[in-house]
Amino acid sequence: MEKLEKFTEFETKYKVESDTQYPFKDLVEKLPELKEFVYVEGPDIYWTKGADNFQRYRKATNDSSGKAWLTNKFKTSDANNNQRLEHNIRVDKTPFEEVRSFVESMGYKYNFEIHKACHIYKFKDATLVYYSVRDERGARNFFVEIEVDEATIHKLTEEEAWDVIKKYEKVLEPIGISPQKRMRKSLFEMYRREV
Repeated sequence: MEKLEKFTEFETKYKVESDTQYPFKDLVEKLPELKEFVYVEGPDIYWTKGADNFQRYRKATNDSSGKAWLTNKFKTSDANNNQRLEHNIRVDKTPFEEVRSFVESMGYKYNFEIHKACHIYKFKDATLVYYSVRDERGARNFFVEIEVDEATIHKLTEEEAWDVIKKYEKVLEPIGISPQKRMRKSLFEMYRREV
């Protein structure tokens, strides 16, 4: 079988209840080969051009690193968002106003902003994330994400990538994670304003 393309994002997302945060952490922290834990929070700001074309600005505001990224993603299938082409450009040292001006000079228009608080667990083959999202009205939703390791995705076939997803779905079964609960919509599709 054909290997996946470099810069492929291969992930599944699940909507969960707010009380699953600590059970999620208990399950994940017991797994072998945990490489890194990171807690990150901050805004995701989206600009759109047309129906599905967007740029996202993300900045970590909870630490002194000030890490920031400008990202675009392109669906490879209309059926779901499990597999997308993704480009992340670090813009830590670029003032936000310059990023905003750059994005808008390419014809993108501000669409929405959400705030995320993420518990990120990195393993050799995947990253597991529990996060909350607060929208501009203050409403909150909670999600779990399983993402196949970005650095090695191009060494896998699609079938092998699905095997990684299924492995962690099995681990997270006690908090209600299952193939049947995979979400079809991305956060962009859930929160965007119609243009």
